[in-house]
Amino acid sequence: MCFHNDVNSFNSLTYEWSNIKPTSDAVMKRGFGGMVCMESIGTEYLFMIGGNGSTPTTYQSQYQYIQMVTGRICTNEQNLLNLSTRQWIIPTISGQCCPPISNFAIQQITNNKAVMFGGGVPRDDGYDISVNTVYTCQLESDTTIHWESIKGPVVPASVQWPVERRAHAITSIISDSPTLVMIGGEGKDNQLVNDSWLLNTSQYQWSKIVLPESVTGRQLHSLSSIMVSPDCVWLVVVGGRGTREWKNVGRGYEEPFSDYITDPNITNVIELVLREGEWRVSEVLDSTGLTTEAYQDKYQLLLKKRQWWQDQFIVYPTEREVKLQNYVESLQQELRVSEGNKTSLQEALLEASQQDKTRVEGVKETKLSSTKEEVSTGPTDVYKDNDDLKGEEKEEEQTTATKQTTSEEEIDKLKAKVVDIETYIATLTEEKTLTNEENEKLKSQLSDKNMLIAKLIKKESQLKEELQSMKDTTTAGKSISVLIICKYISIL
Repeated sequence: MCFHNDVNSFNSLTYEWSNIKPTSDAVMKRGFGGMVCMESIGTEYLFMIGGNGSTPTTYQSQYQYIQMVTGRICTNEQNLLNLSTRQWIIPTISGQCCPPISNFAIQQITNNKAVMFGGGVPRDDGYDISVNTVYTCQLESDTTIHWESIKGPVVPASVQWPVERRAHAITSIISDSPTLVMIGGEGKDNQLVNDSWLLNTSQYQWSKIVLPESVTGRQLHSLSSIMVSPDCVWLVVVGGRGTREWKNVGRGYEEPFSDYITDPNITNVIELVLREGEWRVSEVLDSTGLTTEAYQDKYQLLLKKRQWWQDQFIVYPTEREVKLQNYVESLQQELRVSEGNKTSLQEALLEASQQDKTRVEGVKETKLSSTKEEVSTGPTDVYKDNDDLKGEEKEEEQTTATKQTTSEEEIDKLKAKVVDIETYIATLTEEKTLTNEENEKLKSQLSDKNMLIAKLIKKESQLKEELQSMKDTTTAGKSISVLIICKYISIL
């Protein structure tokens, strides 16, 4: 198997791929790791973690590299790709970092934070073993990742907690607090786990949800979510493999095989609805169900509901916010240009200093050589030309002093330019920080409004249910009254 580390982008509008970072020896070439998008001070990064692959060209001292029996190297190496500069960054790690790991699931929950669960970690014998540990990783700066272990491998029996697994899938539901949904995977015994869970990331509590085995009985699949409204979300499960079976491939050697998931279960849509503060399964559709007329009608209704919700409650950026964003981007561009100019000036300053030093040493060496040559011609010539020699020395010293003064003036000018650029960079950085703080305040206000809107929608739903209940009660009362009147008339 051949491993790569180039980065490609897919345009979902034009359905075209483009390469944004060619293969490089700066990071380990590997697969079966994880990748999420994170943001720090207005700059977006791709964060890559773990996996196994070929022997790295460069070993990073802060990470671990363990050779497996397959010959592959399992690692917890972490890399950041700055999407603005397209440059790799090897971050510093702090806290309780995960060990070398592969086939785990990682999902972003905030702009700069992600949650990791499960995966396979190497044992002493070179094989890997599935785990059920939860980690969080947070981008604290453009060079630092902070890790925390939420719950270790030992979990009390009274606490609901998923079993060890790998090759599972996780996605997020954005509500009052981000909730993660996990489906499927392979357990410690190389068998499918056939379950699904919700993780509340505000308290890191798991709760089990019941889904058909046709949905959960898979590994190496994909899982995504579509928010239809604040109280309705669609989960889309696609592909994957089924149960792994060991087959004899000759000479008593066995290898694991598993078949791909096929129709009608190659694609499943699960509708979750929020009722009384809990997400519940409303409907599960397979590939066949997705083509029915009833589903098409329901889909159109949900699209209208989603569009209405977006029109009513999604706050689009104001003209001022757009200007602020454009201003931040322009500051970032100016900052990059200024930093480049600063580097160029520093290099020029160093080169000028070296040239000046070389020039002075050359003049001194020439002068010394000339003096030695004149001395070797004899004492008569020395005394005869002594006055001329002193005059020449004085003239050369004046010339050297003049050149040195000129070089020093050039160096002073370069230093002044460097100071000006550093001051300008500091100003840009300060303005950028202030602008980002203002953006964060606006985002916070928007988040508060969205939470209020979600609560109002929830309250509206409850009131509708109460109203319907009252209508049903009233109808039942009327029916009883009519029945009593009829009986009374019959008695008369």
